[in-house]
Amino acid sequence: QAGGKSIVLDANATSQLRNQGLDSTNDSPKFQHKVHSSVVKAIYTGSEFIATASGDEDFGLVLESTSFYAEQGGQIYDTGSIEGPSGSFTVNNVQVFAGYVLHIGSFLEGPDSKALSVGDEVKCKVDYTRRTLIAPNHTCTHMLNFALREVLGDHVDQKGSIVLPEKLRFDFSHGKPVQPEDLRKIEYIVNQQIKDELEVSAQEIKLADAKRINGLRAVFGEVRPLTQLDIPCSNTLFA
Repeated sequence: QAGGKSIVLDANATSQLRNQGLDSTNDSPKFQHKVHSSVVKAIYTGSEFIATASGDEDFGLVLESTSFYAEQGGQIYDTGSIEGPSGSFTVNNVQVFAGYVLHIGSFLEGPDSKALSVGDEVKCKVDYTRRTLIAPNHTCTHMLNFALREVLGDHVDQKGSIVLPEKLRFDFSHGKPVQPEDLRKIEYIVNQQIKDELEVSAQEIKLADAKRINGLRAVFGEVRPLTQLDIPCSNTLFA
């Protein structure tokens, strides 16, 4: 939802894009913290596709590729701007539908011209200051998952998570209250991992390859791209 208006690419809309021969959005640039160049491939009002967007109404952009992270796997979407030759578009929400990343928002207020058309070359400018607050909270969900299983036992499974700039929430199975002494142990393990300042790098790998990696933790009931987070000294976290 952006500016009070919900914009969703339903099955009919995504089928229309497929029938036009439009490939899924390439979102691999989301791992690169820099301005990304792309091309507008579709503009959606919430009810129809249009060739050119102008004015103050909210709409959604589908790009050829994007550096914006769409909301998924419990992590909140990126915000920022998409700048074209005749207007700057504020990105308030980013969602993915059947492989198409939809950037939802509206034009910046001001006297400048406000227009974006299919085929325009644009610059994706993610708010990386905000992303920098989100990323460590996401990494901490994996450290917390590890610590919970170390202290409470291997029966603990992740049931969900919410990752925001200001906080994270981690849902897990245990079946009984966590005792204060166990909480202290869990906190110590997580804090120790933070103090170790382990380097984190990311790459996408095939699910079949990931299943062969010892220590892989999967969240059952969710469909998400698998990202490997490599930690030196053979310690590996997974998203």
